[in-house]
Amino acid sequence: MAKKNRSEEEEEYFQREDIEKKAKIRRERQLKALRQEERKNIARALNTTEDVAEEALELGFDAETARVLPLVPLIQVAWADGKVTGRQFDKVKVKAQKFGVEKDTPAYEFLELLLLEEPTGIFFDRVNKVIRNIVDDDPGGDIHTNVLSWSKAVAEASGGFFGLTNPISKNEGAVLDEFAEIFGVTDN
Repeated sequence: MAKKNRSEEEEEYFQREDIEKKAKIRRERQLKALRQEERKNIARALNTTEDVAEEALELGFDAETARVLPLVPLIQVAWADGKVTGRQFDKVKVKAQKFGVEKDTPAYEFLELLLLEEPTGIFFDRVNKVIRNIVDDDPGGDIHTNVLSWSKAVAEASGGFFGLTNPISKNEGAVLDEFAEIFGVTDN
């Protein structure tokens, strides 16, 4: 077998590099197209703009889990006292069904994860900004009209001390007040 001369080896090297470069560009285009499609699907699921959907995508939501996003304030209220009670868990799950979050789906699994493992304050803050943008885009929409009352219902689900005290704790009340300010809404 004859030994290849240096220029043939160099030529093969540059050809391989060119093929790898083209493959990388093709993968990047495919990822960009997938991301664009996902953004459109999130926007459709949340009835919002693609810019708002991009923010949701950055937070880890996709078209399957986007329905959980409007429920995050309810989850935040449930976590206000450091744990989610069984009644709060159930209340959020009932509301989730009304948003089309069905058992044995990625959205349901994500919802349960958020109820079982407390999300960070940063996550809640970023999601609330996304919800604020949704509210701004659709001021007469269901989320704007009901987010505070839904959250209050979750807070009340934890009860009080044998019905003798206010069912909403101080921490839950503070979160509800924060929502009223962030979302520009009042309780109905």
